[in-house]
Order: sequence, then structure tokens, then C-alpha cells
Amino acid sequence: MSSNVDNLILEAARRGSIAELNEIRKSYNWIAIPVNFIVKCYSEEGNTPLQVGVANGHYNVVEFLIGELKYQVYPQWKKSINGACSFSWASLDFNKPLPSFKPLSLEMEIIRDVSHQVPIAKLIEYLIDPVNDEPFQWFEFLLNSFVASSISQLEKIVSLELMGTAFIFKHKHYVWRGLQCWEQAMSLRKSTGNLTIPNVHYVLSGIARNAFKDNFPLITSELSLQIFKGNWQRHYRHVDVQVQGLLVSERIFSEINSGQTNPNSFHLENLMRYGHFCCYEENEYNRAFNISLLILEQLSGFQSTSSPQCIRIFVRALDLMLECLEQQPTSKGKGELSFADYLIVIKFGLTILNKLALLSPDTRTTIDYWQLNVMEKVYHLLLDHILSRNQLEIQQLKDCLANYFSMNNAHSFTSLLHLAIKKIDVIQRYPSKIVPVIQLFLETGADPTATDSNGKAPFHILAENYEWFRNDLKSYEAVFQALLDAGGQLNQETPDGKTFMTILKEQKSRYLSSNHPIMEQAINTVLPLSYICAQVIRRAQIPYEHQLPSSMQSLIGRHSAFKVLKRA
Repeated sequence: MSSNVDNLILEAARRGSIAELNEIRKSYNWIAIPVNFIVKCYSEEGNTPLQVGVANGHYNVVEFLIGELKYQVYPQWKKSINGACSFSWASLDFNKPLPSFKPLSLEMEIIRDVSHQVPIAKLIEYLIDPVNDEPFQWFEFLLNSFVASSISQLEKIVSLELMGTAFIFKHKHYVWRGLQCWEQAMSLRKSTGNLTIPNVHYVLSGIARNAFKDNFPLITSELSLQIFKGNWQRHYRHVDVQVQGLLVSERIFSEINSGQTNPNSFHLENLMRYGHFCCYEENEYNRAFNISLLILEQLSGFQSTSSPQCIRIFVRALDLMLECLEQQPTSKGKGELSFADYLIVIKFGLTILNKLALLSPDTRTTIDYWQLNVMEKVYHLLLDHILSRNQLEIQQLKDCLANYFSMNNAHSFTSLLHLAIKKIDVIQRYPSKIVPVIQLFLETGADPTATDSNGKAPFHILAENYEWFRNDLKSYEAVFQALLDAGGQLNQETPDGKTFMTILKEQKSRYLSSNHPIMEQAINTVLPLSYICAQVIRRAQIPYEHQLPSSMQSLIGRHSAFKVLKRA
């Protein structure tokens, strides 16, 4: 059975199929299967299922396997060390060395082996849930596993420094344990002759420096650590040591990424918590804004292999940024923001939506709420503040929207256009603004034939929105005509074979006593040849750049997904 299960688990990890992994667990009584199958069964390339999941960007698989490790490994380890702990939190003494558990259990060896499979900073992101994990239990288990492993001294130092930050952020009761982790890291540095810890301010960007307190006493040596420990015992607040933890993490990830921005959800979550404290506890809106900006700038490094948990944090950072902007007093008064303020929120919001398209369909379903949250936020900002702007500002907005729609058109993904046509409550609240916004979306490249995650194009959603037809026929007709002019297809079918007119006929008894003139006209409308050409080129993905008149290229560029596909 062992070889067969090995192959099944590896193939499921390679395909990113949670359904298959669940079926294996059901069919083979997963509990009876040694957890070694997760970390020690190897593919022909010599990779374990965990490595396969990480390498292929199947974060849902990695999360599943890590969940199994927590579920199976940790309880057994907890039983084996019950009563063997050499310290208690109530009597923890700074002068005692870092306590360890003896003997090293089989379960700890498993995590120790995992340490060799994934870079330590990435592994901590997978293994630690800063919000829900118990520090004395799971954190201690990981800490001792890392210390007992044979990973390089450099990675062991990194693991101690990041575990120290994890303890510190959990609660003020665990600050001592975190500081002991840092002390042990200092000892390792000394044993390797590498005592130099770069001053974090030299590796931080200008925004990062603005996010933290000026002239903050940094821990860069054994002496500064001892001084900080003494100060902490006397009068330091929890947030002060949290800042130290952020600076340690910021230094580590800046060094690892070498100037690139590869987001790490463990670090971003801690930044987010600090940002919330600055905003809601200290009312330091400028600092909180810079923290949110520091988080959102890491969107540029988000890839399909990044943790989807980063998206959740990006959305929260966007909320924090908007809150800080609205709280800061301006020359126009509190909450009266400039176009530049709103534009930066819209830019980041659209970037988050584009990054969602990089995730696999299986993973997307877990973050639908965050997608809708961002879309509605951006949409309301457009309706509330943007449409009254001058031409120069509108052009800046169009540039942002064009980038968003060019990415969106290449994927079957719910877009702002779908949302604008669907939200009847918003349509009723902004009767004079809906049509201009939808026209703006179409002008900036929204594909009227693109389908959402349910396989529906804008025309299908429009046909379903009978309340709009019944209550505001004029704007309904205007949107219908705009979609038609932009290249929408009345005969486009939903996955279950329904067209625009099919859906309308199904609802006819609700609001139509006879065929409406505009619908009759639409059925018999002959589209201009240029639009028909654009539709054919889009569907067939025919190369067109530098081969057609500029006006025709412009038309196709606005309504074709091929250009994006070719560049991707």
C-alpha cells in the first residue's frame, strides 16, 4: 500500500488537487498512514509532496499538508513532553539559557526534516499562524525542531530571530521568550564569528523608515540586547518591543529578497497589527499610512506562488490607508481628500484585483469575500468622487482602469463592469452616475463579452436585472446600447445555454406585456463592419499589431484580449 499511497499523494500535490487528497484520506484511513508520507515519500526528482506543492505554487496543497502535520504530529509530541518542560512562564528567568525539551521526539524530527525542504523564512510563513497558533505549544514545538535540525547556521539564526518575533507579537507575556530567542541567535553569530548585524535603517526604503519611530534604539549587538532587556523590565510598552520585532523581520526579508519585494504573510500580518495600533490606539495616522503603504508596495512582488493570505492582508491595508487619509486634517477639512489621495487607493485596489487573477481557481474561492470587498470599495470611490474631475485627472484614472481591464480580459474573472451592472441597490442610489461609469469602463477596455466566475457576460447580467429595467428604463437602454456598440454579443451563451433574449423572455411576465421596441431593434441591428472585425479578431486571436490602420488597432486594442495573452 505504501508505494501506491506515495504516488497518489505526490500526483495530487503536483496537480494541486485538494479533492484528491481528501479522497486519499477517506479511502486509506489517513490517520493510520504515517505522517512520513507527507515529508519523506519522494518523487523521481527527489522531491516530497510538500516540496512539490511549494514548487508548483499550490498553496492550498501546502496548507493542507501543514494542517495534517499540525493535526497528527503536534498532539503526539505534546503527550511525549508532558511534565518534561524545564520552565514555566510565571517563573521564566532571563539569566537561564534557552530551555529545550528532551529527548528529541520522532515528531520533532519530522519538522526538523521539513526544515531542509523549504527555505526557512518561507517555511515559517507556512507553519505559523500568528493569530491562532498557541505560542507555548506549537511555537515551542517549531522552535525546538529548528534548533535540533542540521540546517545551516545562517538559517538557524534566521529561524531564531523570526521565532523571537513570533513570540513577541503574540502577547506581552511571551516577550521574554522572544528575547531569549534573539539572545541565542546572538550566541550563534558569535560562535560563527559573524557578529555584525547591519543597522536596519541602512537596508530599509524611505517609506519603511517613515513607518517606524525615528531614533528608536535598535538591537544590533549583545550589549544593546542586554540594555533593551533591562529597559523592558522597567518601563517599556509592548508596542516598543513589537517595533524591534518588525525591524528584525524587515532586515531579514530585505536581505533575503535583495531589493525585490516578495511578500511574506507572516511579516505582513505583524506589520498590519502594528499599523492598526498606530491608527486606532495612538491616532498616529501619518505613521499608520506609511505602514499601509509599506505593505501595499509589496503587491508588485506577489506571484502565483505567494501565499493567498497576503491578499487578505493587502485588503486590510487598503482599508487602513483609506481610514488614515480620511482622518488626517487637510486644508479642505477632515475627510475632504484630494484627487491624488483617492487615486492612490484606487490604484492599489485595482492592483489587488489583478493579482487575484494569478491565483488558481481552487484558491480563488477562499478569497471571494476579499475580492468583492475591494471591488465595491473602488466602485464607490469612482461614483462618489471621481466623475466630477477635470480631463487631466480623468485621463490618469483611465490609464489605471486600462491596465486593470487588460489583465482582467485575459481571465474568466468577475470585473468592475459585471459588478456595476449587477448591483441594483447602487444603481438606485446613483441613477445619474451609473451610465457614465459603465461607459468609462467600456472606453478603457472592459470586454463586453468577458465572462465572470459564473460564466456570465455583462449582457446576461443585464437581462437578469429586471428591477433596473422596470424602474429606470432610460439608463437601462443606455447601458444596453453601450454594450452593443462596444462589441457585446446578444447571442453569447451562458454555461447552461441561455442568451440575453432567452433570459429576458423567461422574465417577460414580470415586467413586459409585449416586446419592447428597443429590444426588437437590437435583435435586428446590424453592427458596423469595424466591430464585427474586432469580434472576429478577438475570438480567433489573430495578430494585428502593425498590420492594420491605427484607428482599427485602437478599436481592437480596447476590446481584444489577444494583446494581453501574447505579452503574458
